[in-house]
Amino acid sequence: MGSLLRAYQSALQRRPVRTSMVASFTLFSAGDVIAQQLVEKRGKDHDWTRTLRLGLYGGLIFTPIVVPWYRVIDRVPFASKQASIAAKVILDQFVFAPCAIALFFSCTTLMEGKSIEDVKRKLSKSYVSTLKANWTLFIPFQTINMAFVPLQHRLLAVNVVSLFWNTYLSLAAASGTQYPSQQIQKVGEIVEAIV
Repeated sequence: MGSLLRAYQSALQRRPVRTSMVASFTLFSAGDVIAQQLVEKRGKDHDWTRTLRLGLYGGLIFTPIVVPWYRVIDRVPFASKQASIAAKVILDQFVFAPCAIALFFSCTTLMEGKSIEDVKRKLSKSYVSTLKANWTLFIPFQTINMAFVPLQHRLLAVNVVSLFWNTYLSLAAASGTQYPSQQIQKVGEIVEAIV
């Protein structure tokens, strides 16, 4: 495990965006596999196109946006460390997150070959509940992340926590309505069993 971390660190120093793209592709894809296999119990009926779509979104769309975003908010100047952390979390969760969630639903819906009208319906059905779920998880997590994790490792930290968030997003993107509470509860049970 130590050699894998050293290899990741070395790749991150040489090619930070590319390395982060590969890590995000992998973890977004893994989140969808967890959604399909452990929550939806699809077995052999796994939708590999959906997994690829989520991975491509994470690696090719999300990462090239979030890496520069973290660099920008890391420059937020404040006299105290606490004020700086609070400002970064507020910017991340109340400026970036609402846009990122809208982008996620828009891109994944269009990647399915659906129309702009379908995007509007998906946003109408899933956006608010997903944003609230995001805030529940990521406001506390990003406070810790911004306070203790070095800038170059923040995306990896987010991606590791996001493994389960990506499971939720995969389920939310795949559902035709707001995500049923019993399946959200099932994701929570899986997280508890693993942790």
